[in-house]
Amino acid sequence: MTDPRQRVRAIRLTTNAELLAATDGDAFVRYDLPDPLEGPGWSLGTAVIAPRRTHTRRLGIVVMGRPDDVEQLATDLADQHFFDDPRLLHATVERTAFPAFARVVPLTEVGGDWEWMCARTDPPRVPGEDRVIGLDAADEEEIRALLEVANSRTDARPFETPGQRWVGVRDADGTLVACGVRDETVAGIPILEGITVRADQRGTGLGLAVTASLTREAVRSDGVCTLGMYSDNDVARRLYHGLGYGEDHVWSSRRLASSQHTR
Repeated sequence: MTDPRQRVRAIRLTTNAELLAATDGDAFVRYDLPDPLEGPGWSLGTAVIAPRRTHTRRLGIVVMGRPDDVEQLATDLADQHFFDDPRLLHATVERTAFPAFARVVPLTEVGGDWEWMCARTDPPRVPGEDRVIGLDAADEEEIRALLEVANSRTDARPFETPGQRWVGVRDADGTLVACGVRDETVAGIPILEGITVRADQRGTGLGLAVTASLTREAVRSDGVCTLGMYSDNDVARRLYHGLGYGEDHVWSSRRLASSQHTR
């Protein structure tokens, strides 16, 4: 990446610890970004801009801080063509700072609004957890079929990364009607994805049961579990908060206009 350290007023950050110090120990930084970072990050006042590789392995940047500080830091880095690096595909920006960042850095309409949260305590037990069973590679075709019809927006890719823990619920005739997966972020932290319930089974508590089961396993083994959700899913937000998820981060993600890459 372009190294503008000689010409901006920002502080150069190279480790997760330095980024944590610059963000007052922020949970998203702690659990989502690896150490060392993918490349140098920068801080100015309350603002930080740092490389971030998503759990789907696409490289972009994360942008946090007060709008005025974000605008100044983005301006300083833009002057040094930091955002022109062809490896950077997208920007994930705190929603409150998004207009300020977009005034400086050209973005496309491609992307979406989403939220991140984490749990660090066992969730309460919920009805239906006794129906949750483990799934393996033999169930892959069924999982993919359920995701396609009931959760086409998910980034979950069955068994495409090592160590995935898929679980599900079958109905009386053995058909898979709910599923979800515990995967890992690039920082090695558990993340839940693909929480899916067949349309005719929604409202029966199966999504809650799958989430509770996976969360409990992750918290007991790793001390934390994380997840992301689209901001238009109010039902999921209430469900996650009820299971003890918090420390919410509200994001807007968009493709950098300078990027010539496709998803």
